[in-house]
Amino acid sequence: MIVLRILKRLSSLGIVLLAVSVVAATAALAIAPQVGTVATSHEGTAADLELNALAERSSMYASDGGFLTFLSEVENREPIELDQVPQEVVDAILAMEDADFYSHDGVNLRGTFRALVENLNAGGIAQGGSTITQQLVKNSILTTDQNLGRKSTEAFYALRLERQMTKDEILERYLNTVYFGAGAYGVQAAAETYWGYDNADQLGWAEAAMLAGIIRNPTLYDPTLFPEEARARRSVALDRLVATEHISEEEAETYGFAVLPAERQTPYDIKPTDYFIEEALQALLNDPRYLGGDRSSRYAAIYRAGLKVWTTFDPDMQAVALATRDENLPEGTHGYTMAIATVDNRPETAGAVRAVVGGREFERNKFNAATQADRSPGSTMKTFVLGALFEAGYGPSDRVRRDTFIGRTASGDVYEVECGGFGYESIAAVTRSSNNCAFVRLGQVISTENVANVARRLGVDVSEINAQVMSLPLGTIGTNAMEMAGAYAGIYNDGKYNEPWYIERIEDRDGNVIYEHRADWTRAISQQSARLITDVLESNVQRGTGTRARVEGHAAAGKTGTNNKFRDAWFVGYTGHYSTAIWLGDLTEERTIVLPGWGTVFGGELPAQTWGQYMTAIHEGLEPIDFEEPDSYRGGQRLKVEGEIDYCESSEFEGATRVTELIDSNNDGRIDCFRPVASTTTSEVDGDGDGDGDGDDDGAQGTTTLPPTTFPPTTPPPTVPPPTTQPQTTLLPTTSEQP
Repeated sequence: MIVLRILKRLSSLGIVLLAVSVVAATAALAIAPQVGTVATSHEGTAADLELNALAERSSMYASDGGFLTFLSEVENREPIELDQVPQEVVDAILAMEDADFYSHDGVNLRGTFRALVENLNAGGIAQGGSTITQQLVKNSILTTDQNLGRKSTEAFYALRLERQMTKDEILERYLNTVYFGAGAYGVQAAAETYWGYDNADQLGWAEAAMLAGIIRNPTLYDPTLFPEEARARRSVALDRLVATEHISEEEAETYGFAVLPAERQTPYDIKPTDYFIEEALQALLNDPRYLGGDRSSRYAAIYRAGLKVWTTFDPDMQAVALATRDENLPEGTHGYTMAIATVDNRPETAGAVRAVVGGREFERNKFNAATQADRSPGSTMKTFVLGALFEAGYGPSDRVRRDTFIGRTASGDVYEVECGGFGYESIAAVTRSSNNCAFVRLGQVISTENVANVARRLGVDVSEINAQVMSLPLGTIGTNAMEMAGAYAGIYNDGKYNEPWYIERIEDRDGNVIYEHRADWTRAISQQSARLITDVLESNVQRGTGTRARVEGHAAAGKTGTNNKFRDAWFVGYTGHYSTAIWLGDLTEERTIVLPGWGTVFGGELPAQTWGQYMTAIHEGLEPIDFEEPDSYRGGQRLKVEGEIDYCESSEFEGATRVTELIDSNNDGRIDCFRPVASTTTSEVDGDGDGDGDGDDDGAQGTTTLPPTTFPPTTPPPTVPPPTTQPQTTLLPTTSEQP
């Protein structure tokens, strides 16, 4: 049997040697004319070969320069220079793939025969036949087709490449091109993938032998998939290193006992793992301002061009946002989600997105509540009503009715918003109490279309249909935390809006800057209007619905928001440093927010409290910035809705009930005003059904004490404007639940 095996081995060797001789002779004849071309290439008749550009992963960094992630798809590669590759790795790969690399001219027929003999002796592929130069040509210029024509062309190109590049340049390119399995291209990516090393220079002989052995079949010899095959292959490489006198037999035995990687240990992520990185990636893919071209070319640049992308991300701020969220809304709290979006307010970086909390866990739910949710902003929308009013010349001290509003839409339907009490209050005061009836009236005074235009100019998407809805001032649109944070940042910046942005600078693989952010301001509202809004919203934090949002040592302005069925709760506001929007709700279904210790949640409660804690934490150590004062303004005029019957001049509101009497003040036979009826019997009235008796959305106790009565059938409500007065087309049902 032994003799038979030897004869069979010799027979196979003879057949293969004969075959190789024929192939070699044929190849020599095939390339002979081309060799002549190479010989005269110095005369300028042959152009230089162009190797395919290496696909190189891109990298993303935080605003402080800290590494965030790699962006890699099929080819995970980080090119390094030859002197960054350990000599052990170089020696091991040359021993296995091309021992005569530094002595041949690109084609090595002697090496091919030697490899054949060693492979037969080893009973498998122990050494490669193609030179490293030929392999580089195959990987970087040609296809992988196995035929004589390709092999002859490969040999011809190898000869040309050796005249065009130095040996070290060829080897460096090869070590960055070769595939080591598990998506790792090049030595650096292999060091990261199998051992978790930050740098390839951490590789030693045991690792070098494994990598040298894996090249011939990166899947079969992947130690994380086939450990036994990988161990045997490493032994072959170690034996080859002994034969080439790089290591001793004793060292080879020792290295053969080294533990192989059991699982892939990539130390860095190569895909987005949190909401900010995903948003930044989508900006690169979808916005031509960064990389130009169409989406496919931008995709290729991101995943193959080795870009370095510096973002606006602040890791410390993000950590504080997550910790504050977790403290105020522990994981699993009845299925509710809290979204947080923070943008920079400082002039040189205004709109830069610093932190994004889009949900509980990115890997489990990639839906970003901070940028993708389409939720009612509730009374945070009232800020845009202020903007429209102040743009038209009205001021915070102008006055508006705060009692129940009854209007009629264009279709003739009645729309009613109930609120407790009677009388007029200033615009600033009804903002602090977040009075819904007053703001619906203000929307009619200035027109909801003007309100919608202000919102649009500040980056909040309001459709034409939304703009015609009578209830628009109460937040009957869909928006998200990032839009609202960006809008309020525009108000702080004297009415100049800068769209929230994620990318600061992009460099190509050679370090050339190909994009750098430049401020792109648009005038949304006037400086005076913006400062008037800030003045009102600052008072709201000091003594209105937003007192839980105070920021220790810093001036803060903001607005609470709760939608009409308590399904969305908000606080949006700003300081001189940052604007932040916080939303609380259920992403899976729209349901009333009810939490232990809070009951039904309003924007002025948990969202405002979270906002205050978070903003206080991120402002630690920052210099306080006072808000700019608006110019002086007139005020005190009464603002009235056209067609709505108003109070009679003789009306007294002290101790008034909800019973009214209609008056013909000039005795012309027509009712032209009404007045409340006084009573000494008082109790707290809940005009909006929220349990606090004040007709607002903040959850604070109402201050008006009135009898719990309704308009009696014998006493009709104030006159409703005719359908032609207000061109509204969308109606909210008559309800006591207020946004």
